[in-house]
Amino acid sequence: MLLERALENDLLIFGKCLHLNLAFDVVLRVDDLQSQKNELDINKIDVSLRLLVCNYKKIQALHISKKQQVLDVIFDKFIDTHLKPWPGSNQKTIDFRQDAIYIYSAFMMDYGIDLYAEQGKLDWRKFMALFLGLSEKTKLREIQSFRARKIPASTKYNAEEITILRQQKQYYALEVSEEEARSNVQQGLACLFGVLAAQAKRGEK
Repeated sequence: MLLERALENDLLIFGKCLHLNLAFDVVLRVDDLQSQKNELDINKIDVSLRLLVCNYKKIQALHISKKQQVLDVIFDKFIDTHLKPWPGSNQKTIDFRQDAIYIYSAFMMDYGIDLYAEQGKLDWRKFMALFLGLSEKTKLREIQSFRARKIPASTKYNAEEITILRQQKQYYALEVSEEEARSNVQQGLACLFGVLAAQAKRGEK
């Protein structure tokens, strides 16, 4: 976003000028569709473009490989759905779908914006700018903090603190996909092997 320029919603590609619908709710639907593993890629590409491109008929006859290129360019140039990790944590602390109720309440609390009333109107880039600027007083930010915090080492003074934090983490835990679960297991095994290898090296000395 450049404040000295108007937001662009047109894309010139393959000699065609496409007018894009970048309303935040449309982008979220497309992002959700792209993450569905049981949907054929060809269907995901076509439906995504039908949602994002107002004058879809201009590219309807394109080969699927070119449609994929169009979708890739739209994401690269106009849409960024990847969020930076919470400071000091590499864990996922938010999911636009699972945390919808908290995102809605946060926008209402901080900005007085009813996101349901803004469907089809609020541009994704404006939505993200407001989202990233949400204050720490919102329930959403509090929940993200619970998810990101590490369980401290146990002492005789912090048993209650640890119990409460574990309860908060469990209550607000995000559901993970099978792919994410496999990735977490692989990362855990890699960490374990690294620790064992380091211990073995120390034993050799």
